[in-house]
Amino acid sequence: MTVLRRAFTVPLVSILMVSVLVSGPLLLTGAGITGLLTRSSRPPRTVALLMTYAVIELRTLVKLLRGNCDCDQLMQDILTSVYAAVRRILDVEVVLESASAKPDAIPRDEPMIVLSRHCGPGDSVLVAWLLAIEYRLQLRIVLKAVLQCEPLLDLGGELGCLCFLSRGDRARAQIRGLAESLVGGQAMLLFPEGANFSWPRWRKAITQLRSTRGFRAAGRALRQSHTLPPRSGGAEAAVAGAPKANVLVVTHNGFCADGRPRPWWQLPIHSQLLIRTVVVPAARIPPPTRVGPWLERTWTQVDAWVAAHAEHS
Repeated sequence: MTVLRRAFTVPLVSILMVSVLVSGPLLLTGAGITGLLTRSSRPPRTVALLMTYAVIELRTLVKLLRGNCDCDQLMQDILTSVYAAVRRILDVEVVLESASAKPDAIPRDEPMIVLSRHCGPGDSVLVAWLLAIEYRLQLRIVLKAVLQCEPLLDLGGELGCLCFLSRGDRARAQIRGLAESLVGGQAMLLFPEGANFSWPRWRKAITQLRSTRGFRAAGRALRQSHTLPPRSGGAEAAVAGAPKANVLVVTHNGFCADGRPRPWWQLPIHSQLLIRTVVVPAARIPPPTRVGPWLERTWTQVDAWVAAHAEHS
């Protein structure tokens, strides 16, 4: 199945990326004219970012197909290139809140479990950049299996930095196994909400809570309108696999004025992604069977922080 998938996705994506670069001058000209007519810099910025993405994709695919790639170095190279492009083309900057954990204060004698908010396309890449480049952590990122359709991620997953999840108990076993393999200086990145925030997902989650856990849990989720109710299965499995790991809770204000996700086609420009990080020592993390209530309380604080800081996005 893997060979068949790659036989389709690698040539297809490569052809698409080459086509973007070949047609780049024409696309930039059209985008520039559109920008003048609409008095917006977004069209040319969008094309420029797409062309940069094509360069990064093709360059990295060549490295992966040649083999002998170091997982952590490859991830650092990609994240550094992506953030440089975002800064230069979109004028978007990652800003660490002053009260956050400083890079030198991050414990490195034990592994780290990172629980991050996930809101809108692209924010996960900037969170990963902060962790890998600013915090100098060796990242192990948990992703949905559908993302294997992206050949860069698919091939990179074989190096050990990415974990593509199956469903149900199999996914929990994957997370636990990855957590057990972590050593000091390494960090597993999880997104407890499971998906980007959207109003349909938010309403569906509340309906499910009403039917499974009662009106009290649904009422709490109803009051937290900037985040989706966190799913505890992944966090429980991670804590079970790495009971001595510290936890880093990552919150950010998103790129929309209300702190919720922007439309995917509307790239942010002249923006700051304000990020807050909090280190929770392993001694303060409850056992796996009690991680669920702890995670709910933690996400209540995450939601309140986003609501208070949304106006800075």
